[in-house]
Parts: sequence; structure tokens; C-alpha cells
Amino acid sequence: MMPNDPTRRSALSVALLAHTGTRYEVDAWMAGDGQPHGSVRYDTDRAWFTIQGRPAALRELAEALLRCAELTEQTYPAPPAPVVEGVAG
Repeated sequence: MMPNDPTRRSALSVALLAHTGTRYEVDAWMAGDGQPHGSVRYDTDRAWFTIQGRPAALRELAEALLRCAELTEQTYPAPPAPVVEGVAG
């Protein structure tokens, strides 16, 4: 097995599609080196993934996801909801 190279980042490309109503599971644990870690997990019969990291790294990811949502909403605003007129009886 090849040893890890701490000077080089992994080269893996993955696309995860986010859907409203998804139930993500969260967890926290103490790693073997005594550092706290957390994870977000999504699991179905067809696929699963976890995002793991130290609290600061997870916060950076959360901030980037919020910026992405805000940019998308500003760039492509949702159309106004249709007006429904009342029916007189």
C-alpha cells in the first residue's frame, strides 16, 4: 500500500444532489488522536455518503453551502406564487 502524502490533496470528484426534505443524520466522536470530529450522513437503499471533519472545517463547509444557496436565489429568483381568487358561494 502507498503511504499517504501529506503535501498532496486527494483527487476525487463527486456530485451530490441535495433535495429538500432529506433527513440527514449527524454524529460526533473523539478521534484516536484526541481531536473532536463530526459527520453528516445520508443513507438510502441506493446510495449513501458521509461528510466528516473537525468542527471548524464543517463550519466552513456550512458557510459555503449557505453562500451558494444565497447566490442561486439572487441570480435566479423564484417566480411569484400564483394568485388564487376566492370563490363566492
